[in-house]
Amino acid sequence: MCKSKWFCAAMAGVLSLGLGQPAGADLSAYISNVGFDESANLDRSMGLGLRWGKSSSIIGGETSLLVARPTRSVENTSGGKKTATAVFYEGRLIVSLPLKPVAPFANVGFGRILLTSTDAPKTQIPTDINGVPIPLTLEQQQRIDAANKALKLMSKMHQNTEFSYGVGARKSLGGRLDLRVDMRQYAVFSVKSFITAKAQEQIAEQLQGQVELQVPVEKKKTVLYEELSLGVSFRF
Repeated sequence: MCKSKWFCAAMAGVLSLGLGQPAGADLSAYISNVGFDESANLDRSMGLGLRWGKSSSIIGGETSLLVARPTRSVENTSGGKKTATAVFYEGRLIVSLPLKPVAPFANVGFGRILLTSTDAPKTQIPTDINGVPIPLTLEQQQRIDAANKALKLMSKMHQNTEFSYGVGARKSLGGRLDLRVDMRQYAVFSVKSFITAKAQEQIAEQLQGQVELQVPVEKKKTVLYEELSLGVSFRF
C-alpha cells in the first residue's frame, strides 16, 4: 500500500506515460556516417546497421548493431591505406516526446566496440640497434620472439567498452513506417583493451630485466566517436 496519496498519484502518472499505450516492437534499418577520434588512426566511414526493440513508446529501449569499414594509414604497405572493420553493439534506453508530426527523443546506451586492425603492430621489441644485431642468448631470443608474436596477435583485434548519448527525431511515413534521424556520440573507454595493456607491461618488465631494451607500452585513453544516421523503422 502507498503511504502517501501524492506519491501514489505521481507513480501512477509515470506508469501511465510509459505503459499507458501498448508498446509494439519495431525494427529499423539505417545508414550512418561515423567519425573516429584522431588518435584512432581511422578515417570517417559509412556504415550499415540494424536496430530492434520497443523504441517508439514514451519510455522504451532498443538494441543496435552497426558495422562500418573505415580505412587507416598503414606503414610499409603499398598505397599506405588498409580497410578495417568496426562493429558497434549496444543496448539503449530511449525517452520520446509524443508530438506530431515529428516526435523528438533522447537516448543513452552502453555496449562494446570491436575493431579488427590491419596495421602492423607498432609496439615490437627490437633485436637490433641501427641494424646491428644485439647479442642474445638462445633463451632470450626465444622470449623476444614469443613476446613479439603475442603483441602481433593482440594488435589484430581490439575490444573496447563504450558509453553513448544522443538525440534524434521520428516522423511517420504512413501506416507502420517511420523515418528516423539520429545524432550520437560514443565515449570509448580505451583504445586497447585493459588486458592488452597489462600484457604489454608484463612483457616489458620481464624482458627489460634480462636485455637492456626500452619497450614502449601503450597507455589507456578515452576517445570520442560520433555518428549521424538516417533510417526507416517498421512497427509491428
